[in-house]
Amino acid sequence: MNRQKQTYVLEYSHYELPVGFPILGLTGDGWSLPDDEITFLHCHNCIEIGLCHEGEGVVIVENKTRPFATDDFFITCANTMHISKSRQGTTSSWEYIYVDARALFQEYLHDAFPSAFLLMFDSPDFPNIVSGKTYPHMKQLFLQIVAELTGQKEDYRTSAACLCISFLIQLIRILPRESGMDFCYQKNKMTIYPAIMYVDEHYMEPIAIEALADVCCLSLTHFRRLFKVIMNETPLDYVNRIRINKSCELLYNTEDSVLSIALQVGFSGNTSYNRNFRAIMGTTPLQWRKKSRHMSKRDMKYSVFPGPFNG
Repeated sequence: MNRQKQTYVLEYSHYELPVGFPILGLTGDGWSLPDDEITFLHCHNCIEIGLCHEGEGVVIVENKTRPFATDDFFITCANTMHISKSRQGTTSSWEYIYVDARALFQEYLHDAFPSAFLLMFDSPDFPNIVSGKTYPHMKQLFLQIVAELTGQKEDYRTSAACLCISFLIQLIRILPRESGMDFCYQKNKMTIYPAIMYVDEHYMEPIAIEALADVCCLSLTHFRRLFKVIMNETPLDYVNRIRINKSCELLYNTEDSVLSIALQVGFSGNTSYNRNFRAIMGTTPLQWRKKSRHMSKRDMKYSVFPGPFNG
């Protein structure tokens, strides 16, 4: 996303997935999407898959705007800025599941399915809206996942995980791959994927852009250019954005000081951390901590599955 042109406030929403289980469901009849004016974009720490049961509206995913209607899926990757709203004067009814796909594949497929393919969800040709009417088998898989999460019968986690893997595979099968331009894009994105993985694993350490170019086996100049074309931001901006997102998790989940968190996620001190946090999130770390904790799950009109005491 070209952050110099966008005018929205950016926020980070953290979802606490159950320990040892990489899927969380937000379900229930009370979860409705309002028609509020879009003034901000947000991102999550995992893949979001939502099914619209009733209603219509629009979603914004970084620089794309797409309409949705009843039986449409809205799908977006982790760390992808987005927001959705119902048509003016209406609300729409949704259910969501959130998935840590990398953990899912590692736990249940032992990495047999390469998580690099998840980058295909981010293709500029991927509309982020998938019709459940066009792909009824995907809707059925989604409803089965929700049923497993809410029913919690014997071995429900294994069942839900297998259904979720099947859903993601079905999604990858329908992604647009026909055009030569799209093929070139996917090839280039796979080329820089080692750098994305490196940042995810080493964000807390000093990261030289030369090191990112090296893991991709590219010259520094070529790497900078290709990264900017694919990610719509510079490698340094991406590193800082990931660090800020990681810091939000610590702000939400711990009582660590701002300085301690800044050092834990790779910043040299408060000055650079606060500057980058305000530039990306539009507020200070302490203000964000207070606001994010104020909006507790108990105040939201949906059920969370598995819940904290459901084992």
